[in-house]
Amino acid sequence: MKTLAFVIGLCIVAVGAVGILAPSGLVWIAHRAESPVDLFAVAAIRVALGVLLLLVAPASRAPRTLRVVAVIPLLAALATPLMGVERARAIIEWWTQQGSGVVRLTAIPLLALGVFIAYACAPRRRR
Repeated sequence: MKTLAFVIGLCIVAVGAVGILAPSGLVWIAHRAESPVDLFAVAAIRVALGVLLLLVAPASRAPRTLRVVAVIPLLAALATPLMGVERARAIIEWWTQQGSGVVRLTAIPLLALGVFIAYACAPRRRR
């Protein structure tokens, strides 16, 4: 499971890098989550990620910090149904109208999150 968390961390790094290098790619990804079904799928993925991080935290390089980081997707998943589809669309629309600089700034914490998860869950080097 730790390897799965490592791979997911690398995927988050890739999405963050896309957001920095090609902001339109991150905007495209955001627009894919505008329907009710997709929005709830995103919430389910967030729950799965949070639970996965909680499960692998004891075996990670930074167990306490990873537990704290696991709360982020869990809180985001809880907020998703409360926010609703129309509000999510309005937020995405506002975010895209701010320009590529804001999209790039948004991608930086995403990149940092992915780097931390990948580092914390990386396989140990053999000597």
